[in-house]
Amino acid sequence: MSSPGGHLDELAEQEQLLRSVTYLRNLGKVDIARLIGASEDVHFAPDTVIVREGAPADSLYLLGRGEVELSVSVDGVERSIRTIAAPATFGEFGLLLAHRTATVRAVTEVQAWRIPRDRFERLLGERPALGLAMARALASTIDRRDRERVGAPLPEPAAVRSMSPPAPHRSRVARAGSIAIAIALPAALWFVAPPTGLSSTGWHIALILVGGAIAWLLEPVPDFAVALGVAAAWGATGVASPTHAFGGFATSAWVVVVAALALTASMASSGLLFRTALMFMRLFPPTHRGQVAALVLGGAVVTPLVPAVFGRVATMAPIAREISQALGHARQSRASAAIAFAGVLGNTVLGPIFLSGIVTNFLIIGLLPQHEATRFGWLGWLTASAPAGIVLLVGSVITAIAVDPHAASQASRIVRETQERTLGRLSRNEVVSLAALGVFVVGLIVQQFVSVDIGVIGLIAILVAVAGGALDRQSFRMGIDWATVVLFGVLVGSGAVLHSGGVDRWIAGMITSITGSTGNPVLAIATLVVLGVGLRLILPMVPAGFLLIVTLVPAAPQLGLSGWAVGFVCSVVAFTWLLPRQYEVLRMVREATAGELFTDRQAVLVGAAMTIVALIAIAVSIPYWRAIGIL
Repeated sequence: MSSPGGHLDELAEQEQLLRSVTYLRNLGKVDIARLIGASEDVHFAPDTVIVREGAPADSLYLLGRGEVELSVSVDGVERSIRTIAAPATFGEFGLLLAHRTATVRAVTEVQAWRIPRDRFERLLGERPALGLAMARALASTIDRRDRERVGAPLPEPAAVRSMSPPAPHRSRVARAGSIAIAIALPAALWFVAPPTGLSSTGWHIALILVGGAIAWLLEPVPDFAVALGVAAAWGATGVASPTHAFGGFATSAWVVVVAALALTASMASSGLLFRTALMFMRLFPPTHRGQVAALVLGGAVVTPLVPAVFGRVATMAPIAREISQALGHARQSRASAAIAFAGVLGNTVLGPIFLSGIVTNFLIIGLLPQHEATRFGWLGWLTASAPAGIVLLVGSVITAIAVDPHAASQASRIVRETQERTLGRLSRNEVVSLAALGVFVVGLIVQQFVSVDIGVIGLIAILVAVAGGALDRQSFRMGIDWATVVLFGVLVGSGAVLHSGGVDRWIAGMITSITGSTGNPVLAIATLVVLGVGLRLILPMVPAGFLLIVTLVPAAPQLGLSGWAVGFVCSVVAFTWLLPRQYEVLRMVREATAGELFTDRQAVLVGAAMTIVALIAIAVSIPYWRAIGIL
């Protein structure tokens, strides 16, 4: 019987062997421990056949002791390929292929650990990037063997690639310090007398929200975790009831957000989003300006159909890179930047124009009084935002073209036509996704006329996608951005919390003191714009947009403004940027295209231009809103 110390030595050796496998060395401790737990200790006498060529491939072997010989059958004669001595591994091809490619025979006494194939397949389902790492490693093995066979020089070993993009590293000390700062400031001011016009409860509610804003700025934890922390702090300190703090999860707006993200997942997985993008590429000339227009206008058409802005951008980014390459644009040139920003602008800045353009629009609806929310159904929303939409659309096209006005290149239609032929006719899942989308959009359009709750419409759309098979359990679980769903739910409830403490009325009073009169909507809106642009210099788009909406929309009546107008202005401002690092969309595009399309300097110039366009869009809307009775 082996001693406990010897057994621990064996386990350490087994872990070391697993780490020596190229495609396993980046696995976390939990995954390595699970593989060790699934392994079987096996022993073989000399001359024993461990695996036979042509037999079903069902496992990987970690060779702990001894030596084995690999051979293949040639015209009925066994020919030795090579021998392997411990510590080593063999049987890797058995993880991907159906049958063994060689016979493995024990040369000496052999001790090994056998890990079943089904455990790897389960791990692949949980870690999709592992499959790509395995394919790279096995392709490298085949290439090395072919070179050895003909005597060719071996390639220089490449650096090991991680199975996932490296996340920005922050030390534990830095994260702990950020959390301490976010907690320390509200704590230091907790017993300070509240400002004039604000109750003690309202002061504490506001302080906790300030702590949340600091955490969103310093990012010690993800944004949804900050939101949960804010809600938990409200409840723990007794300044808000759980009904208020978590009431957002019981609203129709929250249900609609889940439905919108579920439909986006369905469209993306079925290929409908990609097909739609290709269609717009085909409709416009294969020139630089033609493809810039296609990306902007294509994004404008897709925006009301796909409420998840990051889903739209994730689909657009690789297509923009393909277009740039097909047009022959150099890496990070002005021409390639124009293509990138055309896709970004077309899929983002028009989100506030349509009720179903971005999920935060449903947050605005959830914060409006019932009589006002009823007015701004899908058509009512579009009617009120139309002038701003025209300015933003025209401004996006002009800005994207102005990045490189002299680019003159043309791409062949062959690649695009080949892609369309490969896709073929609409698949069943695409048809179902299209039907579910139709139910969702048409339902939102007619909702104000038939008095059907928007949450019910969202649920029906989900059921259509699920019943038709376009949205299965895996897509529903993995395709939906549940972090956004959680963040959204907490922040919808925060509106009721702020109102219960009178924070909204206090904020309205401060803005009124700045503008000098509640009867001057132009000055009030100008103040909101300045606050919004200033906050965007500090916070990224997502937390800034949510924070502006949940604090300012409830304060709109005291400002003499429409809650919808306040929310709309906040949304338009949130999509502007002056600092590229504060815009999550640009980070996503940069990562999706390996930084090939644009530079930070180009991003700053485009951001400044679009900030001016957004201000013009808001200014143009003010007299229009007066004319139709919104102001």
